[in-house]
Amino acid sequence: MNFALEIFYPVGHLILAIIELIILSFAYPFFRLSNNWAMLVLPIVLISIIYDNLILWSGNFIGQGALLENLSQLRYLVHYLVIPLFIVVAIELAYRSEAKWANKFIRFSSWLLAFGLAGFDVFKNFIGLELKPEIFANVLRYVSIEPTIPIITIIINIFVLLVGIGIWVRTKNWRWLFIGSLISLIGNALPSAQVGTLPGSASECCLAISLLLTQYNFEDELEESETDSEDIEIPEGWHQTEYSGYTIFWKEETNYFIYQTGSHRDGDFVRIYAPKQPYENNGKLKVITYLHGFSLCLPQFYEKHLEKLANEGFYVFFPDYQKSNYPNFPKDNESSLDQITSEKTTLKYWAINDVLLLMQLILGRRVKKREGKQLTREGKFKALRLSLTISLLLLIAKVISWFNKEYAKNLTSMIITVLYSLVDKPIEWLGFAVDTTATGWEKLCEHRKQSQNLDLSAKEMDFYVFGHSLGGLLALSWTYYLQQYPDPKLEKFYPQQIITGDPAPSTALGIPKIALWILALFRFPFATQPLQIKKTGKELNIPVGILHGNDDKLVKPTEWVKPPRTQQKGAFFDIVSTQKNIYFSLSGDHKDDKDLTANHNQSVTNTTYYGNGFMSNFGGVKHDPNAYNYEYIWPALKAIVKDEARADELSNKHGFELHSFDVVDEPLR
Repeated sequence: MNFALEIFYPVGHLILAIIELIILSFAYPFFRLSNNWAMLVLPIVLISIIYDNLILWSGNFIGQGALLENLSQLRYLVHYLVIPLFIVVAIELAYRSEAKWANKFIRFSSWLLAFGLAGFDVFKNFIGLELKPEIFANVLRYVSIEPTIPIITIIINIFVLLVGIGIWVRTKNWRWLFIGSLISLIGNALPSAQVGTLPGSASECCLAISLLLTQYNFEDELEESETDSEDIEIPEGWHQTEYSGYTIFWKEETNYFIYQTGSHRDGDFVRIYAPKQPYENNGKLKVITYLHGFSLCLPQFYEKHLEKLANEGFYVFFPDYQKSNYPNFPKDNESSLDQITSEKTTLKYWAINDVLLLMQLILGRRVKKREGKQLTREGKFKALRLSLTISLLLLIAKVISWFNKEYAKNLTSMIITVLYSLVDKPIEWLGFAVDTTATGWEKLCEHRKQSQNLDLSAKEMDFYVFGHSLGGLLALSWTYYLQQYPDPKLEKFYPQQIITGDPAPSTALGIPKIALWILALFRFPFATQPLQIKKTGKELNIPVGILHGNDDKLVKPTEWVKPPRTQQKGAFFDIVSTQKNIYFSLSGDHKDDKDLTANHNQSVTNTTYYGNGFMSNFGGVKHDPNAYNYEYIWPALKAIVKDEARADELSNKHGFELHSFDVVDEPLR
């Protein structure tokens, strides 16, 4: 038993210090942006107890002597100075809970009282303090030769306890300050000579956390009320039409209308491009579902191509099959960094919605309304895993930020933006894409019928699917889903042909490896139950074309074909269709594209949302369409939809004319 304590006590202090350091690191923006000056006290408290635990943990390493004694002197001084500041925080929290007695005079006086008590403690207990070494459970520390009862600490704990009771009564449900202060009171009342230092240190950590959670609770309620009261800001040129059960936004362009319904957050967002003069062949409309890559859920990543297709007379559906936190109407030139540096999203991304969500779940509190619906459905265990994942991702991002701050922020934004969707299986993502397309078509038909007396539902259509990266895998798996989950209303959405740009043969490819490792560690379905062409390709028996880059670093071309092609090794040969082909583009030179590299983002037309520094490591930078778009991706899809070519028979005579680079039928080593 003693041997176990000798191991547990020092390690326990180290664990407490790490926990407190993580809380301090991630909660810093909350302290900085809070409009409550008293919240500046909490970082000071956290720093003091981090220092306290580090000294207690390292006592044996430092060894008995003047150094440890001096460090211990400072430990006592910090304790005497900081503990009275809990009074300030407690009174501010009482004020936030609308306690009538916590008026301006009391709030101001709390600072004077705190400084007075700190001065009294320093004068009475610190000046002339003499220390002696003592060991308990392998923790070497210096203690006072004349130990005293920590009267002021106990009084302060009782005061915070009473404030916690008052907050509990007024709010009727917020009991955590009371619980934290009660734990602290009990922990500090235990004689350290008999039980050691760990119970007291742990109780102080609980008190600091309960104070932080209580302040966050009041800030969060204020933010939610402000958010709920805000109307959706519709950009200039957009219009809004209400129907029974849903809202559709629309705007008119020269040759087409843009419709938008649903939201990224709810996972039912879809943008629809509807031409004014639809292209028809044999009396059939041409309809395309365009599937984005991992986390590239905004239309702006592919907007130039979407507009080009609409100008050709095609109906284009762009569903967000991931539940994401992207704005439904991003501002012009808005970037990922703009989003996470705004006040509310900073609180969201840097600790408040993440680390503190974990604490709330541990304490048993229901998660916030904005994310709570989905998390509650998935169950608290999944919510706990989600919070742990967020915490670990943020911790790793913090380490990366020491070397590349912008990259770390963008990586964090990209992953966390879609993290809530990762509790779903990839096959469910495909289901979202299919269902959202079908629902979007129904809503479009209803709107056009009521607004223009045009009955689209009576028209026949030829349907096609295009996808990039992860969306490419979903496109290649589209027929598999329809076979596995037959539904009469989905029959019209069986594709004539499928074409993809740099698709992944598995959901385990094409995203940052560190993110995949973390997701697998916490058993996320995205990583543990991947969608694979090895399985879905068995149902793919229509013409298929894959446009891949020879220099793709995220999804290496040899994942699809291992030269020589005649040996039929690679994921490409898991596709059963006899009408299939894969094309490997080579990097080339072009006067307008100095860095024309056949990397992962050939299909993308704009990556400025995440910045050059990040996207250069994540598939390639795009400011505008380049030769790969104009000469390769765009003509290929256009020729297929216009029935000018089959996806497996693309050639120069179908507008597939390459002037800036070459295409080969197997990857070059």
